[in-house]
Amino acid sequence: MPLTAIIFVILYFTGLVLTLRNPYFGIATYIFEWHNHPPYMWWGKGLPDLRWSLLVSVVTLISLLINYKKLKPLYKPKFNLIWWLVAMTVWVYFISIFYSIDPASSFRKAEFFYKLTIQIFLMMFLIRESKHFRVVIWTLILGVANFGRIAYQRGSNRYVGVIAPNSTEENAIAAHVAAVFPFFELYFLIGKKWEKIITAISLPFILNLIILANSRAAFVALVVIALLSLIWIKGKLRWQVLLGTFIGALLLLYLANDQFWQRQNTIDNYKEEGSAVSRIYLWRGAIKMWKDHPMGLGGGGYQKLVMQYVPELAHIMEQKGAKTVHNTFLLVLVEWGFVGEIIFLGFLFHIFLILQEVKRRYRNYPFGRFYVDAIALEMGLLAILTAGIFHNRSYSEVIYWFGAFAVALRNIQGTEIYELEDEETDEEDEPETLNTSFNLK
Repeated sequence: MPLTAIIFVILYFTGLVLTLRNPYFGIATYIFEWHNHPPYMWWGKGLPDLRWSLLVSVVTLISLLINYKKLKPLYKPKFNLIWWLVAMTVWVYFISIFYSIDPASSFRKAEFFYKLTIQIFLMMFLIRESKHFRVVIWTLILGVANFGRIAYQRGSNRYVGVIAPNSTEENAIAAHVAAVFPFFELYFLIGKKWEKIITAISLPFILNLIILANSRAAFVALVVIALLSLIWIKGKLRWQVLLGTFIGALLLLYLANDQFWQRQNTIDNYKEEGSAVSRIYLWRGAIKMWKDHPMGLGGGGYQKLVMQYVPELAHIMEQKGAKTVHNTFLLVLVEWGFVGEIIFLGFLFHIFLILQEVKRRYRNYPFGRFYVDAIALEMGLLAILTAGIFHNRSYSEVIYWFGAFAVALRNIQGTEIYELEDEETDEEDEPETLNTSFNLK
């Protein structure tokens, strides 16, 4: 058995044991497994198929039942974001039953949302303390950093050497890395010494991964969040971000090769670039498809009809297979109709409202990293949604993880503010010590 497989097994089962002691470790273990999914790794071929992610979720649920009374109480917690995913799950099953043209594929997508809803609720429910949040975020950061290491060792142009669930090609991996990139940048700028060291070492590797992936969508996503961060972030942190962006740009210029810049230059000349033009045809076909099927076609429906609606690319698809729409929002519209689109956009909008609430509270209670974490989640979500304009990311789990993290962050912040105010009230109500001495002159 390869050494990497042994290390994975040790860390994985250690995570399961820790989960039985405190269920929030199941969230960190799930994210760890996602970034090291054995069936997708060269070292995992010899391991038995234990349904690795499912096993983590089951152990987490068992631990929740065992340790429920030991969970730290939250002050007026809100979990209402989950209702968007509940609504989406119900809707996709409805479409799969009554409107799908590829029922088998559609029910697989419905099952994805069903399992995702449970997992996201566990995430937002179990992360109850700042230290819990930090462990989960650092598991995510280290998982992405390991992607960068693998890409450095095994990658080449348009090949990064690693895949993950629902991210099985270089553009998807690059989009995932771009989503987590703001945590690397912000923790490098404001973190503790050890955090600065880890992120400083990791940043060149993850930028190298994006260069090797040569994904125009991921590159545009990084540019968009760099520009927006300078507009949205206020105060001293803005200048720190400006410095970090400058350092990142220098790293990118140093690491990028001619192949990378040649591909990125096609963004300006998209009419002369084959894949960019094909996307326009695919998008037009998606809109026509939705107009004919406003309720949606169900999961996999676009690929079933794409040759009819995109005749310009029919000759290519006959040889290479049906293409997908290459746009997250159009894919949701085609598969799940206008109702599904409203639910999906409502979910995203609600996340941003939650993060705005966290930032507003921080103005009156400036302690902890709540503002920085809220900014990182906003920027990360914008990054993957920007990449999602050019690729299908509606089944990318990190989008939904960020929603759960936003809920957890708000609930933790509200609880810590309540505890702080309660302590101040107790101090004010504490009676003064009486002077019982007498002057007996």
